[in-house]
Amino acid sequence: MKKTLLLTLSSLTVATLMTACGQSIPYVNTNTTDECATVNKKLLKVDEFIKIVNETSAFHLEEAASAVPVPGITLSNNKPRMLKDANQRKSELLDEHQKLGCETPEK
Repeated sequence: MKKTLLLTLSSLTVATLMTACGQSIPYVNTNTTDECATVNKKLLKVDEFIKIVNETSAFHLEEAASAVPVPGITLSNNKPRMLKDANQRKSELLDEHQKLGCETPEK
């Protein structure tokens, strides 16, 4: 009888300790933070692309279109079309950034 009581009491103690004495442990969704980091990286790439396109003349941009890193922004080598596509992609990423509830990245 004493062994059964001791075993039951120790089992309840272990179970209570494993559940943190009834306290809830805060859950941090790491998927959201990973997604925010991914969106932030994409935004930085788009900003860098816009900067490169703005600083390059249309004549030279057409020649150097293959050298400019295009992270899924546009397929065009026409400067106005490249800027339009890049700004559209940037607005899509900003909408996704807002949906995820990410903090505004510091530049």
